[in-house]
Amino acid sequence: MSKVGRFVTDPKAGAYCQITLDSGEKIIVNHGAGGFKGGWLTIEVLKFLGFSSDRLFTCDLDSPEGRAALTHLTRDARPGSVEATALGAFVAHVKSCTSVADVKSSCAALMSIR
Repeated sequence: MSKVGRFVTDPKAGAYCQITLDSGEKIIVNHGAGGFKGGWLTIEVLKFLGFSSDRLFTCDLDSPEGRAALTHLTRDARPGSVEATALGAFVAHVKSCTSVADVKSSCAALMSIR
């Protein structure tokens, strides 16, 4: 099982969480400043000791596709819980992935949900 780090919140920059996948690869799930529901959510894979990263996934939570994905991910979440937030929902979605390739395919499948 992947190791989920702590959730870090910065009122000006947004919130993020680092996940170490079973493969040893590290990803960052980042919800940019835009409130708890809207804005942009990105997933990046860390490279070179965490000093650089490559973007794996980007989701505009204010778009119809982003709203549908967020609604799908939070449908069973307890109101007020971390899983009911955009960051918590996406972390819960990708924490079972074993590699970066799994994260990419999982997120692509999620975005095809209507």
